[in-house]
Amino acid sequence: MLPNKTNIDEISIDLNDDEKNQLTFQLCQILENWKLEDAQQLNVLDLEEVLKPRHLYMYRRGDKAFEFDNDMVKRAKMILGIDESLGTTFPTNKEYASVWLKRNVKKFKHKTPLELMLSGESGMTRVWHFLDCTQGWRS
Repeated sequence: MLPNKTNIDEISIDLNDDEKNQLTFQLCQILENWKLEDAQQLNVLDLEEVLKPRHLYMYRRGDKAFEFDNDMVKRAKMILGIDESLGTTFPTNKEYASVWLKRNVKKFKHKTPLELMLSGESGMTRVWHFLDCTQGWRS
């Protein structure tokens, strides 16, 4: 079983049902804490073609778990990594993470980090690398 805070390296396609439920709940909590709208949450999860926004409540409550294929595992790792990096960047004010995601960043050509994340995997990777430079070294 995964610990309370999931270690990014522990996530794989071989998760059991309890681990899938726990990880789904954790991802939903992160996206809620970032104060994203339902459609944005589905976009960040790359599930906008699979789920309707009104169905997200079942995943938030723990009634259902996401299907963790290779792409979803990759997305989960990026979301957890970004969240962890935001916690390191703003250790005294967890609320500021949601504010920062929606502010223009000069390094991103005055786009918001959320805009980049919504643009796809490469945008999410850019945001993660910006927040955690060690990720850029690993790539």
